[in-house]
Amino acid sequence: MVNTAISVSDLSKKYDDRLAVSHINFEVPLGTVCGFVGPNGSGKTTTMRMLLGLITPTTGHGHILGEPIEHPEKYLSRVGAMIEGPAFYPALSGHENLMVLARLGGFPAERVQTLLEKVGLGDRGKSKYKTYSLGMKQRLGIAAALLPEPKLLMLDEPTNGLDPEGIQEVRALEVAIDARHQGAVRLSTRDRNISGGGTALNRRTNRGATESRRRAVTGAND
Repeated sequence: MVNTAISVSDLSKKYDDRLAVSHINFEVPLGTVCGFVGPNGSGKTTTMRMLLGLITPTTGHGHILGEPIEHPEKYLSRVGAMIEGPAFYPALSGHENLMVLARLGGFPAERVQTLLEKVGLGDRGKSKYKTYSLGMKQRLGIAAALLPEPKLLMLDEPTNGLDPEGIQEVRALEVAIDARHQGAVRLSTRDRNISGGGTALNRRTNRGATESRRRAVTGAND
């Protein structure tokens, strides 16, 4: 039985002569809430894109839910993700956008309304996406990431660009997700200055223990 959700060893990404992610090593066990914290340009998004198979690492190895990141087709059906902000059809409603994704992914249509309720959009599901506030768009993105009932949920700066009220709404939603999905893992990036640069990996288990680790992630672009 696999007990580790994410495991990476010596993972790096280089663009020409610029090192975006430098030789990182970490593990995230199942049943963990994990914050990937660092300033803009520290490599958070680049790391998540490598983990999802969107870009190829320059060096190193990684495993997601026991499968190598070289073969994302083996684990992506068990992963939900929102990377660099949600993207939906502006002229469709929130419900219609989720229905499109449900059909494409082969997910039960009845999950759509359930997820809209879960993220606090139950009464706005029929409104066009282009009328949503930024906070509502972020919440719809999280709903889309939850469609596959993932064992691993990866959210890239879910509060980015939100006003204080929107930030509180998304953070409350994250807490609710953690409470309902005790066996799953949530990895969220946060844009926060870390003394000396780089990033920190903050982990909280379901038992409430917290662990913080500095990571040697140098870089250029997130």
